[in-house]
Formats: sequence, structure tokens, C-alpha cells
Amino acid sequence: MSSIQATFIAMFQEPIATYLKTSIIKQAIEKNIITTDIISILEHVNNNHHKIDDTPYGGGAGQVIRIDIIAPLIELALNKNLLPRESKRVILLDPTGVTFNQSQAARLSNYQELIFVCARYEGIDARIDNFVDEKISLGDFVMSNGDLAALSIFDAVVRLKPGVLGNSMSLSHESHNNGRLESSNYTRPENYAGLKGPKVLQSGNHEEINNYKIIESLIKTLELRPDLLLNNPLSLIEKKLLRQKNERK
Repeated sequence: MSSIQATFIAMFQEPIATYLKTSIIKQAIEKNIITTDIISILEHVNNNHHKIDDTPYGGGAGQVIRIDIIAPLIELALNKNLLPRESKRVILLDPTGVTFNQSQAARLSNYQELIFVCARYEGIDARIDNFVDEKISLGDFVMSNGDLAALSIFDAVVRLKPGVLGNSMSLSHESHNNGRLESSNYTRPENYAGLKGPKVLQSGNHEEINNYKIIESLIKTLELRPDLLLNNPLSLIEKKLLRQKNERK
């Protein structure tokens, strides 16, 4: 079973450490599918008696994290184990980066180690670009730090590793895996306040249930996220089921 190492370079250890003790991340650590490490920027600054940030050149609001503080920590993370450099990926969480999606998660899951550089304040001196492999953004909004973004990305990556999820079928039916939103889910009670789930899902007919989910997933995607279909055209089975559905109207 392939494992993955995650190293977080962040201001504080506590927020990240707390999350790593929960849910599937915790289970994956216990199964030795993943290992984690947190390099606290603040602790290393205190040890070296250096100032972590400074006013930006040219003026402007806020403080900028110094390159001479962050770059050595990246080198520290890269040298912590003997894995080949090409098996590692240094990622800066930054609003100018590529927008993260499911295909990005699948790509990153192939690396043996992910090193996340989590900024705060007004970001890091732009010379950081020379020390990272790529920049990733969660979307068109601004957060107070990169910790949550790094954890979100790592969570999406971890669940793709074999053995992490109890049911491997969960992955194949989830939203975004095939350019489609997942079909809606229902469970007991059968009737709540006059609202009932689709009868076909309780029929026991696996073929009809599967066909229903394919069509429902497609219609949901067409209505809510038609952009996903641009790079994921209709499959033969989807065309067939849509045609059958239209013929029954």
C-alpha cells in the first residue's frame, strides 16, 4: 500500500494538529497510510531571534513574511527524509495559484510527499516563487491564512489513497469524479412531513437504481453546474438513458 507524507509549514502547530486528529485523517494515520509533520514558523523564528515579517517595499498595508525565514524551512522539510526530490511537491497556498479541483487532487495523490507552505498577513515575499513547485488556490476569495486551504487540499488527496475509505465504491459515485455532480441521497424515515424519497431507490432493482442515479446525476449537473460538461461530454449510456427518458414522456 502506497503511503504519503504531508509536511505543513505554518505559523502555529495547534490548528493543524487538531484537525489531523479527527475523522478519516486520524484513521489514515493510524493505518500508516499517511504520516504528517508540522514545522512551526514561529518556533523557528524564536529560536533564531529573527523577525518573521516586515513592511512591504514601496509601502502598503500589512506586513510581508520574510523570504529568509521561509526558504530555509522549505529546505528543512525537503531534507527530512531520503525520498527522491521528484517524488515531493512543494505547494504554496496563494490566491494567484491554479484553482483546486478533483483532478488536481488525483494528480497530487501520486506524490510521496506534499509540503504545504501556509502564509499569513499580506503573504510571503514574492521571491518564494523560486522555492516552491506550484501555487494553488481554493477559489476566488481571500482567507486569513493558508492553514485551512492546505488542510482542505490534503483531505481531498488523502481520501483517494487506497485503504482510507471503508468502501472504495464511495469514490466512484462522488461529485466531480467523472465531471458530474453526485445523485441525491435519501434514507429513513420513508415519509417525513409528507416528503418521500424516490420509490425506485427502494425497489431493490439494482439496474433500475443505477440507471436512475446516472440520469439524476446528469440532470443535476446540467441544472447546477453545466460548465462541468464542457470537458466531460455525454457518455453512450447517458445518451441512451436520456433518449429512453424522453421517449417515455
